[in-house]
Amino acid sequence: MKYYRLEPSVKKSVIEWHTFKRKDADGNTIFLRKELGWRYGAWLISVPETDEEIKEYLSDKGDYESFQEYLADYYGEDDIITEETKLEDYLLPKIDEDFVDISEDYEDAEMLETWDGCWEDWSLVGAELHEIDEEQQEQWIEEATEAYDEDYEAGVEDLGWEFIDCFYEMHCHPEITPCDKYGNT
Repeated sequence: MKYYRLEPSVKKSVIEWHTFKRKDADGNTIFLRKELGWRYGAWLISVPETDEEIKEYLSDKGDYESFQEYLADYYGEDDIITEETKLEDYLLPKIDEDFVDISEDYEDAEMLETWDGCWEDWSLVGAELHEIDEEQQEQWIEEATEAYDEDYEAGVEDLGWEFIDCFYEMHCHPEITPCDKYGNT
C-alpha cells in the first residue's frame, strides 16, 4: 500500500461542516449548518499497490473485476482509461485544484488532525426559510449553539434536529506528500 498525506497549502482553508435537519410547522425541511474553519488539517490517503490490494479495494467498492471497470463506472465512460493509468491519478486530488471536497471525493481519506479552530458560524438553509421570521431563526441558532457547546450533536438532536453528516472541504491547492501508514513524512 502506498500512503499520502493530504494537507492545505494555505492557512485557514479547511472547513468542517455539521449538518442537521428538521421539518418546520408547514412540513418544509429546514437545514441547520455549523461551519467550523480550521487553520490546518491533514488526512491520510491509502492507494493500493499490489494486485491483492487492488483486488480487495475493488471488492470493497462494489465487486469490480478490474480497475478500468471501476473507473468507467465511477468517473464515467468518457474518461480515457489505459493500462498506464495509475490509481494515484484518481485516488488523489490534483495539486492544481483550488477546492477539494475531501468527504465527498475522497471518502476513504482518514483524518489525521485538525488544528486551531479559527471561526464558527451557524446558519439555517431551506427553500421556505423566508416564511419564518428572523427572530425565530435567531432563536433556533442560539439554542443549537448552546446545546452543541454542552453536548455536541446529541445536544442539538435533543432540540428536535436530526444529525445528517459531518464533512470537510479544503479551499486551496492541496499539498500531497508520500508518507508512512501513520501519516509521518
